[in-house]
Amino acid sequence: AMRVVVVGGGAAGCAASFALARAGADVETLERGDALGGVATSEVVGGTTINDGVQGGATSYANARAIMEACGTETPHWVDVRVSFGRGEAHWRNHGEATALTRALRDDIARFEKTLKRIKRFEALYAFVSVERALRWHGHSKAFRDRMVYATTALFFGTGNCTRKVSSIVLARVFNDDRLRLYDYDPVRFMSEAPKMFAFPKFSEMYRRIGEDITSHGGRVTLNARVVKVEREKKCVRVHFENAEGAIEVRECDRVIFACNTEQSKAMLDAGTGTSMMERHIFNNIEYFDDVSVTHSDEAYMKKHYEVAEDVRDMYFIKSYDDDPSLCEMSFDLTAYQPFAKGANGERVYQSIFLNAAKDKSRWTRDEIDPNRVLLVKWWRQFGHTVRHFTRAVPFWRFVQNKRRTLYAGSYTLVNTHEIAIISGLVAAYRCGAPYPFADDVAASFQFDLYASIIHGVKRRR
Repeated sequence: AMRVVVVGGGAAGCAASFALARAGADVETLERGDALGGVATSEVVGGTTINDGVQGGATSYANARAIMEACGTETPHWVDVRVSFGRGEAHWRNHGEATALTRALRDDIARFEKTLKRIKRFEALYAFVSVERALRWHGHSKAFRDRMVYATTALFFGTGNCTRKVSSIVLARVFNDDRLRLYDYDPVRFMSEAPKMFAFPKFSEMYRRIGEDITSHGGRVTLNARVVKVEREKKCVRVHFENAEGAIEVRECDRVIFACNTEQSKAMLDAGTGTSMMERHIFNNIEYFDDVSVTHSDEAYMKKHYEVAEDVRDMYFIKSYDDDPSLCEMSFDLTAYQPFAKGANGERVYQSIFLNAAKDKSRWTRDEIDPNRVLLVKWWRQFGHTVRHFTRAVPFWRFVQNKRRTLYAGSYTLVNTHEIAIISGLVAAYRCGAPYPFADDVAASFQFDLYASIIHGVKRRR
């Protein structure tokens, strides 16, 4: 059996191990934390459990739902997503009555359909054009760009404060592609009323079940294992890791799958036998940013910075900065989204996200959250969805995948969604000889094949 070591037990690593174990490979997952799931964790805060790191999934998340079903996790909780954007004159919602801003921008909103069609028609050209430039070319106003397009893209694609620089084909796919889109374009309101999304079950439970599925099919999961060095030789790969006791162990394998971010992969390879020129080219063109999330129950803070309605509970809130409205911070009402997230005394639990510490920390309103109401603070290292990422990193992955006994899996290979992370792991496993486990699912197969062609340059054998 092929020996495979998967470095990282997040969504991508678990998906790879899931497929490999079921295919009878000798697979071991090395996870430096004390649980599987990576950034998707469940945290107990203020007497309640919340899902952290990932909020929910769109109807298009076919592979995520398929793996959950295969491992017997509880069925996802479906919700109608309600979003509140901006405050005062800049306020609008994706539900209820049209606001002054929606009415003022109605010409922009109506014209946006033509813009989307043109981007779709000339996709090869627009891959190299940022969202900001494409919208300017098509005569869209600054208010429309800042208050509507950047805000929705930042929210649903996790593009943070890089949204202006995102490749415009990502924007078009969000709206246009039946099998990938996150919500529908509406010629009157811009965004369809309350699109359907699902809240994941408790991540601790979901990933425990996926881990059990891996081990029940003969795979191994090693937690508290910090990989320090990877040596790639002609006949094998040696993975050195520090175990829970602090001792160094070595695993010899036929393939290594890096299911961690590229900064970590690079450090492990540099400590070992080094990287190739193409790997360095890709690594150098993926840029990372530091964000922080604050989970809290400060209702006064929420009402100061967002339009919070009492009657219809919004789930997502976006606030644009006055001095640069293309930049934003956002908050989630976890209680409205996650069926299990309620405070000890019945108060609502919120999470506020502050983006790009190096550049925008001076703008953050984080200090205005009542410290006595803070339940959890967590820092995140996120990659940026810049045009550079889509033109200098994404197209080159195919030249390093399955070379030197190495595969790369993770959302950083394409776009930052849980679905892409899972697909990337399944495709990495496929390159190691594991059949695609959801071949009968038309929607899941389409996404698997699309990702495999873009990032690996391969077609699935039927």
